Amino acid sequence: MSRGRRISVRSVIGGILCVIFILVIFINMTLIISTYTKPGEMPGVFGIKPAIVLSGSMEPAIQTGDMIFLHKTDPARLQAGDVICYLDSGQAVTHRIVGVQEGEDGQIRYATQGDGNNTPDRQAVSADQVQGIWRGGKIPGLGNGILFMQTTTGMFLFMICPLCLFILWDIWRRMRLDREEAEHRAALEAELESYRAREKESPDC
Repeated sequence: MSRGRRISVRSVIGGILCVIFILVIFINMTLIISTYTKPGEMPGVFGIKPAIVLSGSMEPAIQTGDMIFLHKTDPARLQAGDVICYLDSGQAVTHRIVGVQEGEDGQIRYATQGDGNNTPDRQAVSADQVQGIWRGGKIPGLGNGILFMQTTTGMFLFMICPLCLFILWDIWRRMRLDREEAEHRAALEAELESYRAREKESPDC
């Protein structure tokens, strides 16, 4: 009974790890495909785009190194007070809308400013620059961790080492299961031999 529970627990843990691993691969593949299929947009999954904050222009609401999550939005519904992320010369900028105006061409543009800045941004943002709206979702400090993982040291510590450890653990687990199975089989054979020996020693009826 105890042995069965141990095997069951190991199977559950292994299944959870496999699900997490497959999910991570799926998300990464989706982000990579989005990068190539939509080169003018930030990659995202299911309408949510992760972004790493590299400056303190939105402090204290957003700190440097935070990972924020942007949601797909209709630019026509944006208004003053909304925090948006837009592309400026290929760089993602996350600032708050401080004004909405209509240009000479009839297109809506947004005046933006970082919460930690003293002046608005120089150029207004057009609707096609907007990548998403920030609704407060973030993971503090995760961006710094991801940036570190992209370095050679980070890749070695967080990707290569865990992969090697997982392979070694799987090899050890399989060897242990094989040994337990062999011991169990040996015990059954010994019990069977003992039963046969008793049958031979017992007198015929």
